[in-house]
Amino acid sequence: MNAVFSELNKGSAITSGLKKVDKSQMTHKNPELRASAIVPSKKGKPVPPKKPSELTNKKPPVRELQDTKWMISNFENVQDMITIEGEMHQSVFISGCSSCVIQIKGKVTTISINDCKKIGVVVDSTISGVDVIRSKSFEIQVVEVVPNISIDQSDSGSIYLSSKSLATEIYTSCTTSLNVNIPDGDDMKELPAPEQFKLTISDKGKLVSSVVEHAG
Repeated sequence: MNAVFSELNKGSAITSGLKKVDKSQMTHKNPELRASAIVPSKKGKPVPPKKPSELTNKKPPVRELQDTKWMISNFENVQDMITIEGEMHQSVFISGCSSCVIQIKGKVTTISINDCKKIGVVVDSTISGVDVIRSKSFEIQVVEVVPNISIDQSDSGSIYLSSKSLATEIYTSCTTSLNVNIPDGDDMKELPAPEQFKLTISDKGKLVSSVVEHAG
């Protein structure tokens, strides 16, 4: 302690023993030295890990009748068949479902399937039709009569028609890998929907489109 007080009693002369720093060693005059300087880490409270987005944004499954519309949404990996009893004045809206099978009994007005993946839909009958939008790996089985099926922006779908539903009209747009299955004796015959078209200009200046047939 006597040595410490002795140094303090020197006053301004205490700095006489310090080594002079050259300008090349001053960080405020040399940006490259500041860039290489090690900044000590700040200590703080540990940050809890974030939950995966698929868990925080997961919505509960819904199956309910709202006025005259059946809402079926957010069902995932359901082993048992999801069944509803529909009526002629009711419509069905299916959205956000994956890896499940939905059966719609009775005759309903219309059925809409939106943003679904790996689902099967069994339909008895509809007054209007069935719409499929932005869905992948879907299957639709028609038991009785469905006037038309419209498929838009979808991929890898299969439609199974019974002998009573062969008059069903199918409309596609921006859709790939679609197959239509029809009865063939005791088995089913698979008919791939065309994806490639040829466009030509007629003598009257109109655009004419025709399906490109692929052999084999």
